[in-house]
Amino acid sequence: MKNKNAIIYGIVSGVVILIYHLGFYFVNKELIIHPAFFFGVYAIHLPFMILAALKDRSINEGLLDFKSSLRTVFLSFIIGMVFYYLIYYILFNVDTELISMMKQAAHEGLEWQKEQGFLDEDEFDSHVEAWGKSDFSVTIWSVITGIPFRIIGGFLLSLLVAAITKR
Repeated sequence: MKNKNAIIYGIVSGVVILIYHLGFYFVNKELIIHPAFFFGVYAIHLPFMILAALKDRSINEGLLDFKSSLRTVFLSFIIGMVFYYLIYYILFNVDTELISMMKQAAHEGLEWQKEQGFLDEDEFDSHVEAWGKSDFSVTIWSVITGIPFRIIGGFLLSLLVAAITKR
């Protein structure tokens, strides 16, 4: 199977992401909505992407072109991302307190932007009004529409890893 290493390391990455997510959830679930948590998931993907590419390179006697490396690391990322969105969807639909916390964090972020002068009073009020109408629920649609943003970040990370691991 051509993508065996990408699949294996993607699954391992996904399992680690599940453990990471559940660990934070059970220790301090407020951290799940923090931006650092979100970027921490990328940090989990990274070593498994590298390992998948290095494994492919070792199987190919130390040779791995950029295209093959990119395919391996990006597929590994995509598989791990599926695990992320699965646990994200489940947790936010089982524990509605997470949604309340997300609303509060969004409001605090808007207040900070207003204090820093990034938003004037009218902009702030319009954002608060618009977000007040939103229920912030995590639906299949909201997950699907969020995927492209994570894929862009993952692809950029994959380009970097592929450039480093090719030979």
